[in-house]
Amino acid sequence: MTALFGFTLALGAALLFSAQPMVARMALPSLGGSPSVWNACMLFFQAAVLVGYALAHGLARPRRWGWAGVGFLAVIFLGMLSLPLDIRPGAAGQLAHPLRWLLSSLAAVVAIPAVALAVTSPLLQRWFRDGSGTTRDPYFLYAASNAGSLTALIAYPLLVEPWLDLSAQSRVWAWGYAAWALLVGMCGWASWRGAGRRPPEYPGEAFGAGDRAATGGGEVESRSEAADLDSSEAVGGMAGPGWRQWLVWMGLGAVPASLLQGCTLFLTTDVASIPLLWVVPLALYLISFIVVFARCGPWAVRVASRGLPYLAVGMAYMILVRATQPVWALIALHLGFLLTASIVCHGRLVSLRPAARELTGFYLAMSVGGVVGGGFSALLAPVLFDSVMEYPLAMAACCLALRPRADGVAERPSWVRDIAWAATLALLVVVLALVVPWLTEEATRVRDLVVFGVPTVACCTLLDRPRRLAWGLAAVLVAGLWVQTRWAGTFHAERNFFGVTRVARSGGGEFHQLVHGNTIHGREFRDPSRQGIPLTYYHRKGPLGTLFASVEGKGDGRRRVGVIGLGVGSMAAYARPEEEWDFYEIDPAVIRVARDPAWFTFLGRCRAGAWRIVEGDARLRLAEAPDAAYDLLVLDAFSSDAIPVHLLTREALALYRAKLRPGGWLLAHISNRYLNLEPVLAALAEDAGWVCRSSDDTEEGDHPGKEASHWMLLAADEAALGTLSRRPVWVSASNEAGLAPWSDRRAPVWEVFSWR
Repeated sequence: MTALFGFTLALGAALLFSAQPMVARMALPSLGGSPSVWNACMLFFQAAVLVGYALAHGLARPRRWGWAGVGFLAVIFLGMLSLPLDIRPGAAGQLAHPLRWLLSSLAAVVAIPAVALAVTSPLLQRWFRDGSGTTRDPYFLYAASNAGSLTALIAYPLLVEPWLDLSAQSRVWAWGYAAWALLVGMCGWASWRGAGRRPPEYPGEAFGAGDRAATGGGEVESRSEAADLDSSEAVGGMAGPGWRQWLVWMGLGAVPASLLQGCTLFLTTDVASIPLLWVVPLALYLISFIVVFARCGPWAVRVASRGLPYLAVGMAYMILVRATQPVWALIALHLGFLLTASIVCHGRLVSLRPAARELTGFYLAMSVGGVVGGGFSALLAPVLFDSVMEYPLAMAACCLALRPRADGVAERPSWVRDIAWAATLALLVVVLALVVPWLTEEATRVRDLVVFGVPTVACCTLLDRPRRLAWGLAAVLVAGLWVQTRWAGTFHAERNFFGVTRVARSGGGEFHQLVHGNTIHGREFRDPSRQGIPLTYYHRKGPLGTLFASVEGKGDGRRRVGVIGLGVGSMAAYARPEEEWDFYEIDPAVIRVARDPAWFTFLGRCRAGAWRIVEGDARLRLAEAPDAAYDLLVLDAFSSDAIPVHLLTREALALYRAKLRPGGWLLAHISNRYLNLEPVLAALAEDAGWVCRSSDDTEEGDHPGKEASHWMLLAADEAALGTLSRRPVWVSASNEAGLAPWSDRRAPVWEVFSWR
């Protein structure tokens, strides 16, 4: 029974966690590749797990075992009616609320199968406990469930996506679901057959019997401590968890869930724009569950509890000084903190678990906490904050899971003292920020060391008082980030579904620039006499400048140009009075920034006879344009981490060909720190029978405001390229890796990832 139940739980968890990236991949074509798609999918599946755990809790209540089995099998059968899973591209780009469209699409397609899979973990553990005929604690099966989740999560980007397109993935997933349903039936039969051997009540199954794992300071949670939370309720004459115990369970589930989403978003926007980096934080989150339910759990929790306060203080300092180098070391530190904090929170949660007879309620409370934490990060935080503020707040809240060290008589908790300490530390940050610039004109590092180093070191005096440490770190982080924003020259910040958009001064105040995460999306001189000059990747001395110079003065000039990706509108500087330009942009915040003449003037100075901005996903909106409408199409949407892969597929190229006039050009800006997209375009061109040229400009310091850039040009034949084919800066593109052309159903990003 142990092998059967363990394998069934692992398979169900693997199906659930492989469905997340699969359906997110299906939804991306309608949402422009936004990283928020993953966070929204994560929130949806957390909600599905909550519904499943609630259903399991209800099914475990009836006295007659058979009704629970019938109800569970009915949910499984309803899930089969939704197979195979498929989300078709919709007009989400035209909606004011893309998140609403995404969640409703997920609910229509995958909700019932996800709920059925979520029911598995708590209910099968209950079945194992009822049918095994032993007193063995069934909580160890939760580690098998998380092992299945972790395996699926790692296998998807490395094995599944490179070898199977979405249609094949959906079919394989449906067969896996059918096999899992059969295994569930076998588990039910085995449990029913063994139910008669179970004693009426296991020895020691009163509430608190599960309190065996080590906690914060290395002590073992005692039965009396658990009972102190609330033991007023009774089930069957035995003490049961009360409402305060449920709140503790939910809190310990909410904090690491919020930390997970905050860490993922922070890493992919403020540290390193690395594709698919979100896989690693979620994997570590799952590993923490495996660890705390394993035999080594008490030892791991003790070690993590000792290190968490020091890590929290150090991480607070690094966030305040906006450390960016070395990238891989920073990523390792953030991920290390996530794993440590998750082990501490989940270890404390496991130490407070009830007896097996109450396990469904325990998992339900933990799931409610996960949804609350994830919902706060995915839904409320973008409304409340214009930066990823929820991440440092969750870092501080993790310290609440620590237990005070038993090195003396514990001080009686005092909320007044805790808040007074926090206010003092916040005031210290502000005072130092006001005083230090007047006392020294040294480098920025000295200023940061004094203003942020002193308050964080002061937090070290609170290491043995977890609640006071949490309040103090939160105060230092909030005050420090407020000060840092004022110093950084950021005068506009806006956050929405597509990320955080900031407008700031740079280059000693010489430029205004648009920044998304840590990627620059455009720059302009502040000097009115130099405004309107294209900079960064669009400089006249770069590949784009040479391309427009080669066609200037040729033909009648009555060209129509389509640009996918607005940025600050830098390319409008190349427009001429006899031309028409269309800019396709999915992010309304970017459109507002580009239109504001106080920040950028490219659109206001555009000399095109007619120009317009088309809001929405470029591929969906471009399909509405008449065929043979453009002489030049420019793809400028690949410089960030979450590239819209649906713009680089065989189907997308067919659309571009239909919208280009005979002899028209397709120009792609593929500058990217972590992806080598040249073989992708080369493979598409070869597949379509087109010619393809590449221009990689590595010189970025030869002119003020210029950045290195990489461009590719596709045309139907050599004759269409004209004299440009003979220019030495444009060379034949290479597909030395022999990549197959991407399609809407298969586009593995890992195969073009640059590991340098």
